[in-house]
Amino acid sequence: MIRFGKPSEFLIDLKKDLFLQNDAKLEEIKQVAQLYRTQPRRTKCKMCTEQLGSVTFRKLGIQYITCGRCGHLNGAHEDTEEFCAALYTRDGGKSYAQTYYSENEEAFYERVRHIYLPKALFLTDALSEINEDPKYLSFADIGAGSGYFVSALLQSGMDDVVGYEVSKSQVEFGNSMLKTDLLKQHSLSDVMAICANLESDVVTLIGVLEHLRKPRELLAALRNNDSVHYLFFSVPLFSPCVFFEMVFPEVAPRHLVAGHTHLYTKDSIDHFCQEFGLEKVAEWWFGSDVMDLYRSVAVMLDHLPETGSMFERWKNVFQPLIDDIQMEIDKRRASSEVHMLVQVKR
Repeated sequence: MIRFGKPSEFLIDLKKDLFLQNDAKLEEIKQVAQLYRTQPRRTKCKMCTEQLGSVTFRKLGIQYITCGRCGHLNGAHEDTEEFCAALYTRDGGKSYAQTYYSENEEAFYERVRHIYLPKALFLTDALSEINEDPKYLSFADIGAGSGYFVSALLQSGMDDVVGYEVSKSQVEFGNSMLKTDLLKQHSLSDVMAICANLESDVVTLIGVLEHLRKPRELLAALRNNDSVHYLFFSVPLFSPCVFFEMVFPEVAPRHLVAGHTHLYTKDSIDHFCQEFGLEKVAEWWFGSDVMDLYRSVAVMLDHLPETGSMFERWKNVFQPLIDDIQMEIDKRRASSEVHMLVQVKR
């Protein structure tokens, strides 16, 4: 089962801070980049352990290297324990949680409806397509954040659902929204043991693999866990939006930035699927590349006195085109992200 495209209107509104607070966001990003540059050099590919070669390009002072074997895009420094702790668990995860915060219950469920429910329905449709009844399966969401996807699974009729998250702040907030204790908080070092001992049929990893220090070890733990039959993951891809980020250095980048120190490619996904015995069941390709282009031009128009008056005209002209243009990128599997359901073959 293969699908392409997803409407962008709600996402544009959700990401309005990137438009309105560009300079502050850019400064935050530069500080994270500075911390990342102080970490030890990465010598082997994050996803296939091949020795890394020469630098492909530089961005925000960070070198990036394309793996010669699997095509994975690697940042030139390691995601150390210190770096990950600074991003995800400092001050109980409150700083990082701001990205996923909803002002009230209504906003929380609005985000679930527009962003996460379509993901859950895609997953249940894909399982049904291969004659699995999702209602009889158990689900574990790793990197559950504030519980948006757990909520979407519950709304989709799933009863046996649990989420695991390192941010204490997000767990407390999510459970208060869900009015349950389905979200479980754990330390960064516990994630491998959790995955090795899960008793869930389906493990979901929505925007998680790119944030892990050791994604290969996590995939191996799940493959070696006989209880786990399916993985549903989404990952960011080396796509056109990376090029937009290169040529608009005064616009706060969204994709290759902060915790996204490396990016997947179709080839690197194929490589780890083959290595870890993961058979593709369903794929959903969609992205925010064109929205990023739209935002980059809008921010620059608004920043310059001589073009500030063109901001609204740009919005009126280009915003209605975003989904149509993005669909063509998605159909070529060149989008900024992919959602994929795979079956674990042992």
